[in-house]
Amino acid sequence: MTEEVKEKKEEQKPKLSVYATLQKIDVKPYIKKKMGLDYLSWATAWGLVKSHYPDAKKEFTEYPEYIPSKGEWISTGRQVPYRLTPFGCEVEATVTINGEKTSQNLYVMDNRGNSVKAQALDMKLINKAQQRCLVKALATAGLGLEIYAGEDLPEEPAKKQTKSKDKPVKQKLEDYPITFNGQPTTMGILMKHFKEGNSAAVNYVNSLGGEAQKVFEELLNSKAGSGN
Repeated sequence: MTEEVKEKKEEQKPKLSVYATLQKIDVKPYIKKKMGLDYLSWATAWGLVKSHYPDAKKEFTEYPEYIPSKGEWISTGRQVPYRLTPFGCEVEATVTINGEKTSQNLYVMDNRGNSVKAQALDMKLINKAQQRCLVKALATAGLGLEIYAGEDLPEEPAKKQTKSKDKPVKQKLEDYPITFNGQPTTMGILMKHFKEGNSAAVNYVNSLGGEAQKVFEELLNSKAGSGN
């Protein structure tokens, strides 16, 4: 077979989409653990993407800055790479890969997964949230999406159910693991955000089903019964 024929065959091969290309990258060797949770560092994730798409770009959305003061939100006239809300602080990361844009949002959290309010914010926490949000955006584009998908707990197959199948879980309800705002956390933390009126938490609760819904309802009832 001549070189010319080989080149023509290569040209006829369908090109993989960005998502299909990134999904084929095995990120398992790069996954690290922190506080018992799996994560992919932003530097590693970005490096993997740039090795396949050198022209890939990232940016963090800037918003008009408003700060709370005496029950009101006052404009400072500045643009900042985060958005303060009554429930905490939000950042947004956008990646452009081969002309395709993907964006994700993430609340600034402390090391326990709690939303950080305005008075406790600092640029270090905001910067960490931006890098986590970048990894989340890259996951949506196809890189390491299984890190997040793996945290979703499907209903147990019937053959694996125990005699106590009417009980959603054996462990404490508050410790039930979920993925909220793209981050691994627990049902107890979700309940806290839900009771605070966090719109993201309310929307997440409305989307629950199966075992997770049972756990939330039982936890809500137990909280109501105890007066907490």
